[in-house]
Amino acid sequence: MKIVKCDFVNYYRTKTKKINKNRGIYVLADHFTQFYHSFVDGETDELYWTHNLLSPKVNSYFGLSYERVCMAHIQQIKKALGIDQISTEYYSWRSNDPNQRAQVDLIIERADRLINLCEIKYSATTYTIDKSEDLKLRIRQAAFVDQTGTRYGIMPTFITTYGLTPNGYANNILNNVIMDDLFQ
Repeated sequence: MKIVKCDFVNYYRTKTKKINKNRGIYVLADHFTQFYHSFVDGETDELYWTHNLLSPKVNSYFGLSYERVCMAHIQQIKKALGIDQISTEYYSWRSNDPNQRAQVDLIIERADRLINLCEIKYSATTYTIDKSEDLKLRIRQAAFVDQTGTRYGIMPTFITTYGLTPNGYANNILNNVIMDDLFQ
């Protein structure tokens, strides 16, 4: 597709039982265009940012933008994980089961028969995993294993802006990559 080759749109493969190269996720790649359509086009409030800086819409935009930045830095993520010399495939995953709605932002499937199940989270400070979030992560991981039939070992991985707040739930995360790692 020409629009993908021109870097206006990114295409991410998905996986069911195997990596599906024909049915993936398309994401607008151009950061300015995304910002313009989210906040400039049609906006008449001259003090929009003062009025809406902590709004859900702006926070959601920060999160989606951080995901796009991370997806543009896969090689740096692999280096931070210490797997840059291992052959890998990367893709995203969404559950097809209406009873098990789940999605994984980034999956790095490695030739050493391990999978980094990466959750990408933007936060203005360290990210805190609480009991509810921990349960969601466990359900998401179980749904991924069940629906894809993988026999690879699963490595829960977080890619955050400033790291994880140390607590018992953060101890369940085997790898953590921070924003600074993306620009090494």
